Amino acid sequence: MGEKVILFSEDDTMFRLMETALNGEPSERALDALHYFFGDTIKTELDYLVSLPSKIDMSAGFRAVICSGEDELESLISDADYLVCERTRIGRRLMVKGAGKLKMIQKFGGDYRNIDLAAAKDLRISVSYMPRVSTRSVAEHVMALILSLSRNLIFAHCAAKNRKNATDGLKSEGPSRTKFNWGNVPNIRLVHGKKLGLVGFGENAKETAKLAFGLGMEILYYKRNRVSADEEQIVDARFIGTLKELVQQADFVSIHVPYNSSTEKMFDQEIFSEMKADSFLISGSRGGIVDENALIKVLSEKKIAGAALDVYRWEPVPSDCPLLDLDNVVWTTHNGGGAGEFLLQECCDVLVNIGSKERGEAPKYLVVE
Repeated sequence: MGEKVILFSEDDTMFRLMETALNGEPSERALDALHYFFGDTIKTELDYLVSLPSKIDMSAGFRAVICSGEDELESLISDADYLVCERTRIGRRLMVKGAGKLKMIQKFGGDYRNIDLAAAKDLRISVSYMPRVSTRSVAEHVMALILSLSRNLIFAHCAAKNRKNATDGLKSEGPSRTKFNWGNVPNIRLVHGKKLGLVGFGENAKETAKLAFGLGMEILYYKRNRVSADEEQIVDARFIGTLKELVQQADFVSIHVPYNSSTEKMFDQEIFSEMKADSFLISGSRGGIVDENALIKVLSEKKIAGAALDVYRWEPVPSDCPLLDLDNVVWTTHNGGGAGEFLLQECCDVLVNIGSKERGEAPKYLVVE
């Protein structure tokens, strides 16, 4: 019957991992992706990917093709049996070109608004989405950073560890003893009732909003285009028309926009000057969105209460980074997306869903049958 073509709508690092699994060996771009995610030693991950199709019963007759842009997508769609997409707009005109052969459009992620569902239904093309493990991971990580700031956990941790050098003579002996806040941890706050300002309201931000809403936080968001009332209602989110207004109101400001020319140094001295003195910044998207010099200035001068940073312009963080000298910064190491196995699981989830469709079984998360 010939091989089945799985077309990927854009050149994404995760799609390069899936390409490796389907084609049985890594391309040069795939090797770059593997090293980006897993470091210098990639044998375990590469072995997993190459063996994945046989483990999930789709070992024969599939070939991955990754598009370099929308022009190539349009030229190749007529030969595709399956289309996997992330951010690319999949409209009626494109689907018409693939109609007749294209069996299913698989969205990589949970937000499928970029796919014309009415056109897919008319053309009898199935559409499925796939919630990402890393999306949940990012949301949990952001909440961990928010809680670490609000509870001043770094200070508390250091106060406890410093007991190794205590000279007061206290020993682990005698009757038990208790002392409230013996580390004298200052600035402990509740998140309940506080305002979380989300910059961007995509999948990661929405998942974060759900967790924050569950803790009793008030959800504000700024986005170029307001989302639907139904989406807002899930977490009682309130749209704020400008970034300036958002940071003026929020107790915690969390960045969830992609990094590009329009978001380069989006958080500059002007925006920082509008933040409340007792507010916190959480940066977990890309480092270039924050003007580092401006951030150093406001943190050094205590113009905001603190920051939690998972990303930085230069990674790993250089030893000469002035932010490392500050005591009002919580650092993590660009690990908000979680562990490497999360990424491998996402590859597996997408391919399992396509395999189910190919075998005539019902794929998960169908929105168009």
